[in-house]
Amino acid sequence: MFKITENLIEDRLLEKFKFKGQYFTSEAKEGTEEFRQLIQKFEAGPQFKFRMRDHDQEVYFIGYSDDCTRTNGFDPLDMVGQYYSCIDIQYLNEQGEYVRL
Repeated sequence: MFKITENLIEDRLLEKFKFKGQYFTSEAKEGTEEFRQLIQKFEAGPQFKFRMRDHDQEVYFIGYSDDCTRTNGFDPLDMVGQYYSCIDIQYLNEQGEYVRL
């Protein structure tokens, strides 16, 4: 599960994206009890900060994911980023540096 907390292209496109602050998961349908429980689990568990960039390395979105590994760490890029020309996702490591997944 992940959520986008910052939309850095919002002002440039003069468009408000409805998904800012919204939760995403491929495990349950939004609005179901299972989805609500996943949100609770997400909020209680560890979260990993990420950012998604385009081919010019311009940051488009920043958010938090419950997984920063190859298992589900690409979900933000696959479910949102690819539709806005994002080509990579980076996670903030313990040294305070973003590292490409």
